[in-house]
Parts: sequence; structure tokens; C-alpha cells
Amino acid sequence: MRPTIPACMSLFFLGLLACTSSQKQAPGLGPDSLFNAFQSRFLDSFWRANPGEAISVGYGKYYEKLTIPDSSSFAQASVFSSRWLDSLYSYEYPKLSSNNQINFRIIENRLMSDRWYIDTFRIREWNPSYYNLGRECYNILTQPYAPLDKRLRTLSSHLRQTDDYFPAALKIINRPTREYTELAIRQNEGSLEIFRSMIPDSIKAASLTGNEKDSLERRLTRAGEETRKYIETLRKLQADKNAVFRDFRIGKDLFSTKFKYDLVSEFSPEQMFAIADSAKKTCHREMFRLADSLWTKYYEGQGKPGDSLVLIKAVLDKIAQQHASPGNVVNVASGLVHQLEEFIIRKDLFDYDTTYPLHVRVMPAFMAGVTLASANFTPPYLASGVTYYNIADLSKMPPAAAESELREYNNYSLQLLSIHEAMPGHCLQGVYSQKRSNNIVKSVFRNGAMVEGWAVYCEQMMVDNGWGNGSAEMRLVLYKWRLRELGNVLVDYGLQCLGWSAADIRNLLKRETFQEDAQIEEKIHRAAVSQVQLCSYYTGLTEILALREAYRMKMGNNFRLKDFHEKFLGYGSAPVRYIREMMLQ
Repeated sequence: MRPTIPACMSLFFLGLLACTSSQKQAPGLGPDSLFNAFQSRFLDSFWRANPGEAISVGYGKYYEKLTIPDSSSFAQASVFSSRWLDSLYSYEYPKLSSNNQINFRIIENRLMSDRWYIDTFRIREWNPSYYNLGRECYNILTQPYAPLDKRLRTLSSHLRQTDDYFPAALKIINRPTREYTELAIRQNEGSLEIFRSMIPDSIKAASLTGNEKDSLERRLTRAGEETRKYIETLRKLQADKNAVFRDFRIGKDLFSTKFKYDLVSEFSPEQMFAIADSAKKTCHREMFRLADSLWTKYYEGQGKPGDSLVLIKAVLDKIAQQHASPGNVVNVASGLVHQLEEFIIRKDLFDYDTTYPLHVRVMPAFMAGVTLASANFTPPYLASGVTYYNIADLSKMPPAAAESELREYNNYSLQLLSIHEAMPGHCLQGVYSQKRSNNIVKSVFRNGAMVEGWAVYCEQMMVDNGWGNGSAEMRLVLYKWRLRELGNVLVDYGLQCLGWSAADIRNLLKRETFQEDAQIEEKIHRAAVSQVQLCSYYTGLTEILALREAYRMKMGNNFRLKDFHEKFLGYGSAPVRYIREMMLQ
């Protein structure tokens, strides 16, 4: 999924001067040395042109800059991509090392993607959640790049032009979708908590001068006021019976192009839809076998349903009753993470550094509204930091909604969620991407299919290696997760491209993938606000499993699972198709 922060929104033409440098200016240096120098120039210019994204990756030079999202900044960003593409093409791709050839293609894809997002997709016009002051402020304040006083001074400078930010955004927004408007309200309300409590608490703990404190507090007050005004404007738009909202469906053409740029997969969306639909039938057969073996354990003396899907659902319903309480789910997840760390060490699946800080926490409010759980990594440019496994605060949900979420994330499912989000899924992969890949391009331009595919791969890999002690319940719930992940492809493509209705999705997810009501509604919402992203899970898994099998054939008797994991993760967050070329060459 592309960054939620506004990307490619500003341009400093001084940076364009640097992009014209090429190998002709440094005779005697080899192609890779020249290209390495190009990458350094490009990245610095890219972060200067995209200070919001620079903050998210920990590139500290441009933290004070708040980009005003006006029409000129977007136009300049498109020019930026075109100019740097011209410079990239001055390097002879065949003469580069295989590692730099991958970087070449990653940079090329990012620049072409950015230009398409700006010139064609134009999501800035119909996604009000694109605009949010809290995200950048949160990162500036919480990243451990400097002492607290310095971070607060930087934050104060960042907020100097707050008054111009949302008025510029409102001039850009044109016929948004209802779903993105609702998400913008919810997430900007979350940002108000940053301005009301988080930053003021930090100011109290700091040692700013009186003038510094007064200046920051004035700017903080303005940020809160401007955010509230933006929320109120969006609420009025929601309530306006004459307001015209656009359909969230983007159609096949835009979906296919977005799929190409976002996932960089060897598959097309149509191919993945067909693969997922076929795999669904295989899952049903295996799930029936497992559920049938568990029937007497949960329904002793009762007759079995004639419909295999009804039988599966009945057993899953019994399993779903075993779950944590709304107020205890974070503590349970934290305990699971420690058990998972011990397991991967005992099984020798990775060279994992147990000293690396990984914390389980309640999801910050400004991140909420899309998923139940997520992971945040230490930014690639920072030498140290904390990786977070975030879980939504179920205690604040209505009791019925919380119960539905907990049935979905029951005692078995919560284990798979923790494998996926934390260990050895997203959080471990994020550590490897930062610490082991030794390649900043691959770390900062993360490929969604690789990242999500890896997390899905880990679910199966851990159970295959003994997690769950061979429990039929664990294997059954694992297949349910697989149905959910392949169902993501069906939902994403069906809703966005085939005209499926919400009722069609509910029928599919409830009867054929056995999901709870809360999860179904969350999935419909996600498909409406994250086109293509839902395809990344199963697409990435399909590619990783194919690569593992090809690597097994290549290595023969020398194949070791740990060796595969270390090599695969060593390429950072590059697209799987590029990693495949490197590992099989």
C-alpha cells in the first residue's frame, strides 16, 4: 500500500540541477560507482521534494518543511519525476551489477508510478484523508533522532505554515468519495488527540525557553483549530443532500495500472482473481476434512449437516467462542510475541536479534479506521528505534462489535495475527529490511506484495514447522485465514472492477470464507478506500512460495529453510520478481 502521507507534493528546482549529472562527468569510474553516486543525489532530491515522506523514513534534513498541497506543488512533482527519469536513463542498465539493476528498476517504477498518480489517478482530488497534519507531527515527535527539546523545536518550525495547509487542500478536493470523506474525519479526529495531549505532555517534560514554548503552543493551537475546521467542513459536506460524491470504484483500466505499479508482480489482476477462485475450492476440501474430524469433539451425539460448508462453519463457530476479553487482547498478544520469538530461535528459522525492541501497544487513534492491527517499523534512515505491533482498542467499541472482532480473532486466530503482524511477519521483516539488506533504495521504496506476502507466508511456514503442536483447530483456522487472504483478491477486484455489490461481498465472505460480521464490514470498507492493496497478500504469497520451490530445486540436498529466509530477507523490501532473479541467477 502506498504511503498514506502525501507523496511527491513539492519540488525544489535546485534539486533538478543535480539530476542532470551522469557518468560523463566522472571519467574513469565504473558503471556501478557512478550509479551509486546517482542514487545518493536522487534520494536527497527526492526527500527534499517529498518532506512528508522523508519524515516517515527518518531522513532528517527536511523535517521542518511542511508542504502546502496546492496545484503548483503537484504540477512541479510531475515535472520532478520526468526529469529524474531522463537522468536515470542516462545510465546503461546492462552494465550495472544485478543488485544495481534491481535498484534501477525500483527507482524507475517509483518515478513512473508517482507521475501516473499525479497526472492520471489524481487521488488527491477525491481522498480527503490524504490531508492530515497529525501524521507528520507524530513522527517528528516520536522518532529518536534527537533529544526531545530539539524535536519540539523542529516540530514548531514544521507548523509555521499550518494556516495554509487545509485551505489549499480544500481547493484541490473535488467530488470525493463518501468512504474517504468518512475516513478523513475519523483520522483527523485522531490527530486532534496528538495536538491536545501528546504534544502538550511532551512540552511539559522538555526544557524549552519561554519564547520557544509560547511559539510552539500558539502554532499547536492553530494546528488544532485548522484541523477542527477541516473536520467541520467535511461533516457539512457529508450532511449536504445536494453534494455530489463520486463512486469509489475505479474500474478495470485504472485498477490494472495501479496493480502494475503498486505490486510489480508477474501476474495480472485477472490472473490472480482466477488463481484465488480456484484455490478457494482446495481450501474448502481440506477444511471439510479437518472439521469432520473435529465434529464429535464439539458436537458429540449430534448429526452432521449434509452441506460441507455448513459443517465447517459450525465447527469454526465453536472455536470462535474461545477468545480474550476486549480489555485483555493487547496483553495476550504481547505474551504471544514472546512465545513466537522463543519458537523461531528454538527451531533455528532465522538469525534473529532478540535485543531488538518490539512493543505491542494500543493503536494510536490517528491510524485507526482501516484495520484491527498493523505494524510500524523503525524508519530506514534511523540507527535505532522501536518496532510496534498495533492493535485497535476493542474496549472502546460497542460490545456487539467488539465481540464480533474477538470471535474473528479468537485464541487460534490471534496467534496467526501475531505471526502476521509481529513475529516473524511484518515486524521481523522490517528489522531485516533496515538492518540486514544494506541497501537504502530497497528499504525506503517498500513493495507491498513482498511485505504482505511475507507476512502471509509466515502464517503457513510457522504452522508447518510445528507452531500449534499439530492442532487440527490451528490448521483449520489457518485455512480460514488463507480463505480470507485469497478472498481479499476476490473482494478487491470484484468490488472495484466487476460491479459486485456489498451484498455480493457479504454473501461470499460469510458463506464461503466464514468471516464474522465485523470483519466483513471492515473488508468492504477497506476495499472502498485501498484499491489493489487487498490483492497484495495473496499475490505476494503466491510468488514467494513459487520462489521457495524454485530455490529448493536449485539447491537440491543443500537446501535449508533458514538459508532461504536469510537470503530472501537480505534483499530488503524489493519486489519478489526482482528477488527471484537474484536468488536464482
